[in-house]
Amino acid sequence: MLHAVWHRRHEQGRAELEAAVQDAADDPEDETAVAALCQQIKRALLEDEELLRELSALLPTGSGPVTVTASGERAIAAQTITTAITGDNATIQP
Repeated sequence: MLHAVWHRRHEQGRAELEAAVQDAADDPEDETAVAALCQQIKRALLEDEELLRELSALLPTGSGPVTVTASGERAIAAQTITTAITGDNATIQP
Protein backbone atom coordinates (compact mmCIF):
# COMPACT_ATOMS: atom_id res chain seq x y z
CA MET A 1 0.00 0.00 0.00
CA LEU A 2 2.79 2.38 0.89
CA HIS A 3 4.43 1.56 -2.44
CA ALA A 4 1.25 2.55 -4.28
CA VAL A 5 1.08 5.85 -2.37
CA TRP A 6 4.75 6.58 -3.12
CA HIS A 7 4.31 5.93 -6.86
CA ARG A 8 1.41 8.38 -7.06
CA ARG A 9 3.27 11.28 -5.42
CA HIS A 10 5.23 13.96 -7.27
CA GLU A 11 8.98 14.29 -6.60
CA GLN A 12 8.63 16.53 -3.53
CA GLY A 13 5.79 14.39 -2.17
CA ARG A 14 7.92 11.28 -2.56
CA ALA A 15 10.78 12.88 -0.66
CA GLU A 16 8.44 13.95 2.14
CA LEU A 17 6.89 10.49 2.32
CA GLU A 18 10.31 8.81 2.36
CA ALA A 19 11.45 11.06 5.21
CA ALA A 20 8.28 10.35 7.19
CA VAL A 21 8.66 6.59 6.69
CA GLN A 22 12.31 6.71 7.73
CA ASP A 23 11.53 8.73 10.86
CA ALA A 24 8.75 6.35 11.90
CA ALA A 25 10.92 3.30 11.15
CA ASP A 26 13.83 4.71 13.15
CA ASP A 27 11.66 5.14 16.24
CA PRO A 28 8.24 3.45 16.07
CA GLU A 29 7.49 4.67 19.62
CA ASP A 30 7.81 8.31 18.51
CA GLU A 31 4.17 9.37 18.28
CA THR A 32 5.08 12.54 16.40
CA ALA A 33 6.94 10.60 13.70
CA VAL A 34 4.09 8.11 13.34
CA ALA A 35 1.55 10.94 13.18
CA ALA A 36 3.63 12.68 10.48
CA LEU A 37 3.60 9.48 8.40
CA CYS A 38 -0.15 9.14 8.88
CA GLN A 39 -0.59 12.73 7.74
CA GLN A 40 1.45 12.10 4.58
CA ILE A 41 -0.70 9.08 3.71
CA LYS A 42 -3.90 10.97 4.54
CA ARG A 43 -2.86 13.86 2.29
CA ALA A 44 -2.13 11.47 -0.57
CA LEU A 45 -5.55 9.81 -0.20
CA LEU A 46 -7.37 13.13 -0.03
CA GLU A 47 -5.62 14.40 -3.17
CA ASP A 48 -6.09 11.24 -5.26
CA GLU A 49 -9.53 9.62 -5.32
CA GLU A 50 -8.34 6.89 -7.67
CA LEU A 51 -5.61 5.93 -5.19
CA LEU A 52 -8.20 5.83 -2.43
CA ARG A 53 -10.38 3.46 -4.46
CA GLU A 54 -7.38 1.29 -5.38
CA LEU A 55 -6.25 0.91 -1.77
CA SER A 56 -9.79 0.43 -0.48
CA ALA A 57 -10.17 -2.52 -2.84
CA LEU A 58 -7.16 -4.18 -1.18
CA LEU A 59 -8.72 -4.10 2.28
CA PRO A 60 -10.96 -6.86 3.56
CA THR A 61 -14.64 -5.98 3.42
CA GLY A 62 -15.55 -7.56 6.74
CA SER A 63 -18.76 -8.87 5.25
CA GLY A 64 -17.92 -12.54 5.64
CA PRO A 65 -18.94 -14.71 8.57
CA VAL A 66 -16.76 -14.86 11.65
CA THR A 67 -16.21 -18.15 13.43
CA VAL A 68 -14.75 -18.14 16.92
CA THR A 69 -14.06 -21.40 18.73
CA ALA A 70 -12.87 -22.00 22.27
CA SER A 71 -11.82 -25.47 23.28
CA GLY A 72 -10.49 -26.77 26.56
CA GLU A 73 -10.69 -25.95 30.21
CA ARG A 74 -10.97 -22.20 30.83
CA ALA A 75 -10.67 -21.49 27.12
CA ILE A 76 -11.72 -18.03 25.96
CA ALA A 77 -12.88 -17.08 22.49
CA ALA A 78 -14.06 -13.75 21.12
CA GLN A 79 -13.93 -11.74 17.94
CA THR A 80 -12.76 -8.76 19.97
CA ILE A 81 -11.44 -8.99 23.50
CA THR A 82 -9.81 -6.57 25.89
CA THR A 83 -9.14 -8.32 29.21
CA ALA A 84 -9.54 -12.00 29.97
CA ILE A 85 -8.60 -13.78 33.16
CA THR A 86 -8.94 -17.51 33.54
CA GLY A 87 -6.77 -18.32 36.55
CA ASP A 88 -7.73 -18.89 40.17
CA ASN A 89 -7.09 -16.14 42.71
CA ALA A 90 -6.27 -13.58 40.04
CA THR A 91 -5.58 -10.03 41.16
CA ILE A 92 -6.39 -7.18 38.85
CA GLN A 93 -4.63 -3.89 39.42
CA PRO A 94 -5.36 -0.67 37.54
